[in-house]
Amino acid sequence: CFVADLSKFTKLRKLGILGPFSIDDFKEELDKNLPIIASDCLRSLSFWNDEGIDPKVLAHLLSSCVNLCKLMIEKLPDFHHFSSSTAYVHLIGCMLVEDPMPTLEKLPNLRVMELYVYAFIGKEMVCSALHFPKLESLNLSGLQNLKEWKMEEGAVPALRHLKISGCEELRNLKIKWCKKEKISTKSNTFLPSYFMLSTM
Repeated sequence: CFVADLSKFTKLRKLGILGPFSIDDFKEELDKNLPIIASDCLRSLSFWNDEGIDPKVLAHLLSSCVNLCKLMIEKLPDFHHFSSSTAYVHLIGCMLVEDPMPTLEKLPNLRVMELYVYAFIGKEMVCSALHFPKLESLNLSGLQNLKEWKMEEGAVPALRHLKISGCEELRNLKIKWCKKEKISTKSNTFLPSYFMLSTM
């Protein structure tokens, strides 16, 4: 299947792309390129590509996925390229240097977020107050450089399931959310080789 053929699948609901993904004669001005996906039915999009994908091509691809709910990807685009319907985000191997939370927290319908091995290689993450309003499940695994994670008051009010594993450098974990649950340690230090919490 060639990239040009994707627009022919007008009822496509799930798409997985394995290997290099490029477009011949791709124009710098994104609006001058034809839509890659013509299906309003697409709900799930996954990428597996060791070579990565041109951020502009990715942005153009996502711009036509208006009803996308599930995204598995190795590179995080700018917030405005996401569909507001996105409910599930799975990041792995992205090696993001900047904290992805300021981008992901703007997705109004995000319910499940998974950050796996080397998705983020920075040392600090912050979940801002009053963001992630619908997030129910959060999984952090293999973020080996992460040392501090702050969750400000009012963030992730709907969180019901939290799993942390393989984050050996995480020393400072402060979590406050919803009316029922509050997690802390006496010294405000935490060493989670494996940690799981569920309010269900």
